[in-house]
Amino acid sequence: MKIGIISDVHDNLRHLNKAVDFFNKRNIGLLIHCGDWISPFSMRPYTKLKSPISGVLGNGDPDIQKFLYQLQNLDILKNLDLKLSSRFQDFTIDDIRFGVFHGDDDNLNKCLIRSQLFDVLCMGHTHEPSIDKSGETLIVNPGSLVGHMFESGDVPVTVALFDTESKKVEIVDLGIQQ
Repeated sequence: MKIGIISDVHDNLRHLNKAVDFFNKRNIGLLIHCGDWISPFSMRPYTKLKSPISGVLGNGDPDIQKFLYQLQNLDILKNLDLKLSSRFQDFTIDDIRFGVFHGDDDNLNKCLIRSQLFDVLCMGHTHEPSIDKSGETLIVNPGSLVGHMFESGDVPVTVALFDTESKKVEIVDLGIQQ
């Protein structure tokens, strides 16, 4: 199964529409969202996504009760296939254990990584795309749909793709100019 990984959308609808189109063309079976959706009203592009979404809230999101209330009361979003948790998710797909956390607590980040409980740990928050390995845990930060300024002046808008069959992950620059 191909799994899309996204984080730190920050209500950027133009970039989110491009990401949804990209994930649909890649026929992902699941989208993992690592938080900082920001506003439920800006989630309309997700209704075009052909896969379910599993996600967590980030430090920029309202509390989960407000978020869920708004999702349930916006008619266009009522049929969204979304499993949302406030801070953390833990699930297994194709015998691969995933952990999903926004990544905004350095102590918790270290504990999750040191635990070695997860084959793949998905975290965002920094807006910097990265793929790291610690022990047996693959740590994936898909970057951000609002980009991140690097020393070179580049501001890539990125997502990640994980293939459960090959167990390979790639960071994909969506090629969006800021």
